[in-house]
Formats: sequence, structure tokens, C-alpha cells
Amino acid sequence: MKRTLTLLMACWFGLVCAQDREAAIWHFGQFAGLDFNSLVPQSLVGSSMDTYEGSATIATEEGNLLFYTDSEVAYNRLHRRMPGSRALSGSNFSTQSSIIVPKPGFPNFYYLFITDDYETVDTIVWNGDGLNFFEVNMTGPGTISSRGAHLITYDPDNRFERALKCSQKLTAIKDPCEDIYWVIAHFHDKFYAFKVDENGVNETPVVSQVGPLMHLGAYSGNAKGQIKMSPDGTKLAMANFMNNVDPSGHSPGSLYLFDFDILTGVISNAQQLMDDDFVFAYGVEFSPDSKKLYATVSSFNNGDVPPSGHDNDGSILVQIDLERNNDYQKIAESPVDPTALQLAIDGKIYQAHVQRRHLGVINNPKELGAACNYVEEGLPIGNSSWKGLPSFVQSYFQVRVEYEEACVGDFTKLSTNFLPDPDNIAWDFGDGSPVLNTIDKSPEHVYSVPGTYLVTATITKGAEVESYTKEVEVTALPLANPAQLVQCDPDGDGFSEFNLFEASSLINATDGLTFSFHDSERGARGGSSPVANPETYSNALGSQLFVRVENELGCFGVTTLDLSVVSTAIPSDFNIEVTACDDGVNDNYTDGVGTFEFSSATNTILALFPPGSNFEVSYYASAEDALSELEAIDPMRYRNVLSPGQQDLWVRVDSEDQNACIGLGQHITLVVDEGPIFDLDSNLEVCQNQLPYSIGPTKVQDVYTYEWIDVDGNVLSTNQTFGIPAEGTYTLKATMTDGTGCEAFKTVEVTTIEPPEILTVNVDGLVSLQTTATVELAEFGDFEFSVDAPFGPFQRSHVFENVAPGIHKAYARDINGCEVVEFQFSVIGHPAFFTPNNDNVNDYWQIQGISADIQSGSIVYIFDRYGNFLAQVDPASPGWDGSWNGQPLPASDYWFSVSLEDGRSFKGHFTLKR
Repeated sequence: MKRTLTLLMACWFGLVCAQDREAAIWHFGQFAGLDFNSLVPQSLVGSSMDTYEGSATIATEEGNLLFYTDSEVAYNRLHRRMPGSRALSGSNFSTQSSIIVPKPGFPNFYYLFITDDYETVDTIVWNGDGLNFFEVNMTGPGTISSRGAHLITYDPDNRFERALKCSQKLTAIKDPCEDIYWVIAHFHDKFYAFKVDENGVNETPVVSQVGPLMHLGAYSGNAKGQIKMSPDGTKLAMANFMNNVDPSGHSPGSLYLFDFDILTGVISNAQQLMDDDFVFAYGVEFSPDSKKLYATVSSFNNGDVPPSGHDNDGSILVQIDLERNNDYQKIAESPVDPTALQLAIDGKIYQAHVQRRHLGVINNPKELGAACNYVEEGLPIGNSSWKGLPSFVQSYFQVRVEYEEACVGDFTKLSTNFLPDPDNIAWDFGDGSPVLNTIDKSPEHVYSVPGTYLVTATITKGAEVESYTKEVEVTALPLANPAQLVQCDPDGDGFSEFNLFEASSLINATDGLTFSFHDSERGARGGSSPVANPETYSNALGSQLFVRVENELGCFGVTTLDLSVVSTAIPSDFNIEVTACDDGVNDNYTDGVGTFEFSSATNTILALFPPGSNFEVSYYASAEDALSELEAIDPMRYRNVLSPGQQDLWVRVDSEDQNACIGLGQHITLVVDEGPIFDLDSNLEVCQNQLPYSIGPTKVQDVYTYEWIDVDGNVLSTNQTFGIPAEGTYTLKATMTDGTGCEAFKTVEVTTIEPPEILTVNVDGLVSLQTTATVELAEFGDFEFSVDAPFGPFQRSHVFENVAPGIHKAYARDINGCEVVEFQFSVIGHPAFFTPNNDNVNDYWQIQGISADIQSGSIVYIFDRYGNFLAQVDPASPGWDGSWNGQPLPASDYWFSVSLEDGRSFKGHFTLKR
């Protein structure tokens, strides 16, 4: 029979053909291993891994082992435990415990995705670590990043989903035209497709809610079963072993087929397979052409599932024909539970056998029914298998035609990854040339005309004939015009240095080309032995070179480059001196560095040549830069940082038409004039009562003119000293008086010290010798305080102890001794006695701390010992003189009551002494 298989997408750019040997090495089971690099798979010894179910392996494109894992430990090619394995949190009892995906754009780096089994937390809830991924660096023996990333495949707000997190299903596929992978997992009733590209793993998945709902009540069994992508990336199959509502059940699972959109990651079109049966499905795998699906199931119709009990009695291997309405038929049966299936790069499908030293083999999986040739003990292995087989990116198993670069007139290498080796391949190159019949899977062909050609490889293996196609874009060779570079001779010896890349625009001005320079045409065509240091190449080594012009596809043309040396046309004694003042960058006016604008020199130099000459002038700091035309100086703004004080610049004059050197030499001299030198405080803090504050420059080196300028540009003074009127920013400009006009600027930031504002003085205590007075300010800062001492001493504390009764003043000022502010307060008290004998000592009794100014509304009454009212004392008066109705009262104790203006009141007594 004859089938025509066309690639999913026509990718019109050349790709280096991967030999699809990344899946050539398998490690699985009880220290078992297989090598598929030879025609007949060979058993491997030395594996360090014993895994019951899932595992993953990855090899190089040449088929050399890199590393393998069971999701609990990873091992390198030397079968040694890889650093970082402690971070892995998977389980080798997970159906598809792990899969390895290359990191796009980063050779030697991979992503390791792992799934976990579940542990019982209580009789209701199970717990697992879900889906996680790690970066693996295979530079050297290999290391795993110590920090993995968790991928969300569940509803974090659902207790059960949060505990379980994910099923044990994991597969991956590569986009056929882009360096993009999809990693797909399943949980509950949704698929989660994670995109992997040059930006890394997109942790926000494409979610597809499609297919059966898997109950969470007994998820350890419900999570089991494989999912697989078809090699062509269009289909996805899912095996569900059980779907119990709770752990006591023995409910069958299901077998499903879906469509997959490799551009979007969306999964759709759920189709239940074997829907006339009750099945416990575990293993699934597609044929290499993606037209047949194989599954291992325990089937009720086949008698594998008893009417009651919790143990099945066997399983069968079935084939589903995806081109014939998903019809299925039994291929083989087994007395044990179903096991894993896996396609290999030899085009065969293998089945695991628990604790047996051989694998089942479907030798011709593309054939219908018994013709698929299943052999139960088809492949002996050195160590026992368990239930699982390694997982791979399913794209590794798709047959396709690829090509490397395709250039007109050069050999285009085509290839196919068809396995096993065919009996014949008929290569039709699509350009009308004779069909090439060969067993060579990597032929070469020369196209004479650019264009797009449809290449067809018709492959014969036994009775099978299959065709695969590929559109090949043949690119024209890049144009390579002969060129000449003309360089000036700086010293008259006939030799000079060339920047060979200056010829690039003369040879081919197209973007995206690479140029290399060679001593021989053979070296240029072979791309070997390019000249060293092409930016400083001397014609003493040769006056003609061969140039290889290559595009991004590797297509190239070859041409010649001639090197000529001429004498400079600029007179040797020609020189232009340009002066500039020291520019004061970083407030440094003595470093000899100025900012130069000498663009007018260009016209002066061009005036040396005949009018109308199509020349251009450029400037350089060194002869090397001028010869190589690198690091050209901008004449509109240049600072002589490399040569303070004075610098000689190189001038180069070129023909704009052919980039030929006309003149070269040191013809520009830059001279820096020093600016005024003085010091000025950059920050100044003054008291408000010191304004205006006189300020001026210090350490002045010469006689200058001055301008004091405010922030608005207003000139406030032209004197050397200036009275600062208020806080703000002021700039002093000093100008040289030697005729250069060089200026220097210094700025001072003036801030004023605000005097403190006393809000009040809080007095604790009433009629007490232990009174505390606390000065309260509107805002505290660096202030100091005193009581009744305007000139000090001052203290930093605003609290005063043992303040005597009476009228007081609190004083506050800045610690720098600025303006003193005051606040009057009182401490209430009374004398214990008084002696009204007209000796001017204690002649009156009065409440202390009240006066006409403080507590003036207070009411003071005096009584005798019997409570008879004697007098009311006016707060503004000296006090009571000890009389009643003008008559002196006898010595005795008298009583008083006080109602202060602030609302406080108190009573007491005192003694009148005669």
C-alpha cells in the first residue's frame, strides 16, 4: 500500500536536522536500560535507578546519555546522583512521574517536570505535592537548581483540590516550526497546557475543561493512567484506570481521545473510546504516523473485570483505528494488570512487563490488526521491568524531512529521521532533476536557481511505501562587489593600517551580512583562516585580500579587496588651535578639562581642497583610531578627559564616494584656560535674627569680577561680599579679568534657624514645694531652656523640678545661641505666715502665683477660726494687711478659700504673727 504523509506545517526556513536521538537511551524499571542507537536495541548495565512506574531520560542529539530520573533522584551519564536531587518531590509510584524538556535558546539547559503520588492525611483527604519543575544545567556533569517552581493545576480555594493538586498524567510536544514546547497535565476535569519558550516556562497555563470528571474521593487510583500526544501534535489520548467515588469502590475508568491545537494549547473534541465496555485503562501510545492508537486495559467484556471484588483478572492490548471511526480490536491479552506503552525511535511500540526480563513489542504499529505483529517477549532486557516506561517529548518520534542551509550553486543537505533504515528512498528534489534512488538518508543536492521547491522522500521498507514532503527555500548568494580601500600614509613609509570592515558597504550594503577577510580565495571559500585583527590590518602583510560575504543562512559570495596607500594632502604645518575654559564638571575648575565646540574647523579644513570636492572630515583622539576609523570625536561637544590642559587631535579627510583617505594628521590643538579659583561654603545655616548675613568667597587666587545670582537668575550684587537677605539658594559667579572671560560658579544653600515657639508651660502640683514645670513647644528640635534666667544657664531638658510658687518666665533658644523667646507662667502657693508690723517685711499675705496679669479673675476669701468672713483679697493688690474694718486683728490662725481663674480651687490656713 502507499500512503502520503505531509508535515503539519511547512516551515520555510532551513533547520539543522536533529537526528532525534534525544530518546535513544532508556532507563526504567529495576535498574533496566536500553540503547536504541543501533538497529537492534541493546541492553544497558550500570543504571542506578529502581522505579516502579514513571521515569524520564534525555540524550544528546547524537544519542549520548545526559541524565535520567524517577522524579525522586536524578542521575547523570556516569550514573551518579546529581547535585540538587534533594529538592525533587516526585514519586516513582506516579504513572508519568517526570518528563524532560529542553530549555529553548539555551543549549545544555533543560526543564525537569515532575508529578507526585498521594499520601493519606485522614480517611477523607489525600495529600500530594502536585506538579513542579526544575531547571537542570548539563554543562559538565550536571546540576539541578535547588529551588523548583510549583505549577497550579487546581482550585486553591477548594480544600480537596488544594490537597491533591494534580493527577499522575504528564506529556509534552514540540511545535514543528518554532522552538516552543507544550507540557500538558490533567486534574479533575481539566487539562493544563504550559507553554515553554525562550522566555522560560509560562506558569499561567492554557486550561481546557473537557472530557470526563474524575472523582476526588479516591484519587490515588483515579489519578493513574497515561496521557500521550500524537507524534504529529494533533491528538491527545488519555487512559483513566479507575473513577471511584470513595476508596471502598472498584469503579472502572475510561479511555478518551482529544484534538490538540499546537498553536494555542487548547484541547477539545472529547471522544470516548471503547464506550461499549467497562475498562480500567492504563497505557496509551500512538503509532509513528499518528493514525493508530494502542491501549492496555482491563476489559469487562473480555472477562478481566469480575462482577464483584476489588481485583481484576487480567488485561488486553487493543488497537484503535483512528481512520475508521475509532474501531478497536484486541491484539493480545495478559493475566496481569495493564502496564505502560512507549513508542521508540525505531518506530516500534514497547510494553512493560512487571518483574520480567523482557518487553512486549509491537513491531509494525502502523499496520492494522494482527499485521502490527505484537510479540509478548519481543525484546530481552538485562534487568527486570516494572510497570512503567520512560516518558519523552513525543515529537522525537515523528518522521519528517528537514534540510540545512539551501544556497544557489552550493550543496543543500537534506535528511530524514525515518527508522529503521529503509530499503530505498526516492528523493524528488522538486526542480525537475532526476529522482535519486538511494538508501542514503542524508543526500546532497545543488540548486541552480533561487526559489521554493517541494522535496518529496518516498520511503520503501519491505511492503510499506510512505512519502514525506518538505518545502525548501533556496536562497541566492549574496552579492559581492570588488572593492578598494585607500588609506593615508601617516609617516611616509608606504605602509598604513586599515579597518577592513570599512569596505563592507562598498562590497554589499545589505543588513544582516557577515564579512571575513582571507589571504587566499581558497580560505575565503572554505571559511578558514581569516586574517587576525581586521580592524588594524597593515598592508605590509599584503595589498590584496579575499572577502567572504555570508548571509544568515550560510550562503556566501567571494570577492577581492585591494589596499592602497597615498600621501596625505593636508600640509604638515597646517594647524588649528581651539581654546575653551575649564568646564568645572564636578565643581572642579582646575583639572584642565574643557568642553570644546570646534565644528567650524571642518569648513576651514575643506577649504584646503578644490571647491565641490565630495569629502568628509572626521576627528580622532589617536592615530590608531584615525586609521581604523573607530571612536570618532563629535566636534559639536568634546571633553579632553584623556589629555587635560592640552590635546592634539587627528584629522582625517575621506572621499565620501569610495571611502578613500585624502588627508591624515595631527592638525587640531585643544587648549584649556583655567577658570577662577576660590572657595565658598556650599551650605550655610544662620539665625533668623542674623539676617541679612554677610558672606563672601575665601582662598581667592586672583582678581575677579563677581555676580551674586538668585534661583530666578536675578543679579543681586556685583560685590565680592554679599548680605544674604533670606534663606534660599544663591550662586556666586566669578569671571577672570585676564581677557579669557573664563567663569567659575559656586552655589551656597542658605537655611535659617527658626526660633522655638512656646505653646504653654504645664505645671504639675498645687500649693506644693515639689512643683514640676514642663515647657511645651510647637515643634521640638535642637533647643535649650531656662527659667527666670534669660542669659542662662540653659539646659537641654524642657522639664524643671522644684519650681517655687510665684510668677516665672520660661526661656527657650536654639543651641547655636539664636533668638531667645519667653513665656510667663505661675506656680500657685501661699505663705505659711505673715507679720503685718509695717517693717516692709511680710507685711501682707497674698496667694502666690496670681497677679493682675495671671489668674487675675481668681477669688480669694479670708475667714477667722470660727468661719467668720473677714476679707476678699484682690489678685492685683499686695494682699491682706491683717485688719478688719480698719482695726488690726490679733495674732492667730486664719483660713482662706481660693477659686482660681482656671477653675481649680483649694483651701488652707496661715498664721498672723504680731
